[in-house]
Amino acid sequence: MFGIIGGLGPRATTKFYSTLINRVSSRVEGRLPRLLIYSIAMSPQIENAFLQGKVTSQSPERVQVRNLLNEAVNYFLRNQVEILAMPCNTLQDELSSICQTRNILNLNMVDETAKAILKANVKRLFVLGTASTCRDNLYGQRLARHHIECVYPKETQQNFIEKYIRDALDQNLNQELKNTFSQMVKEKAKGCDGILIACTDLTGDVSSELCHLQVFDSLQLLAQASAEHILTKKELFI
Repeated sequence: MFGIIGGLGPRATTKFYSTLINRVSSRVEGRLPRLLIYSIAMSPQIENAFLQGKVTSQSPERVQVRNLLNEAVNYFLRNQVEILAMPCNTLQDELSSICQTRNILNLNMVDETAKAILKANVKRLFVLGTASTCRDNLYGQRLARHHIECVYPKETQQNFIEKYIRDALDQNLNQELKNTFSQMVKEKAKGCDGILIACTDLTGDVSSELCHLQVFDSLQLLAQASAEHILTKKELFI
């Protein structure tokens, strides 16, 4: 069985499920796979702490998240899930650490996105993500060894991005704000040859056509990797 951990942004969960199903059904004549979605009960307090990069390894929010992820993994294990995916960059390595001790595989979003980046001819990426993702340098750790530089927004830009993500989570985005966001990204990404969407709540909000750069959307890339895995498992289809 394939599992999806949702709730780390309802918009992102919905988009990931829809994208995954479309990719799979287009390859198997409209058939749908068996899968389970477990939506964790993420509170605004936890979301805001991670958005603002205020979480340490032992902070209460980190402990609460570990408990929530453990509950999700326990649910999947009780229901014979062997591999799972979670459309959230910030908590990927946290989830992978839990899965390594529980005999269940996490299809790590950061790793899958990094693989796609390595196949492209890019050397300098402008990274859009939460303050936690940027502070922890999740992508830089993986890409620096391949001589790919990650460029992060300055503090004032990051503050705007965090507000934008918060509005996306609350489903309060309007077209004017989206246009302002796109123009900011286009301006600040100058000097780079790629843009990395390292937050699933930003998926689809930056286009290659507008910025004239390659855009690596982590949600789309995880959906692609998940679909490829599902398509190798005949037992997931009726």
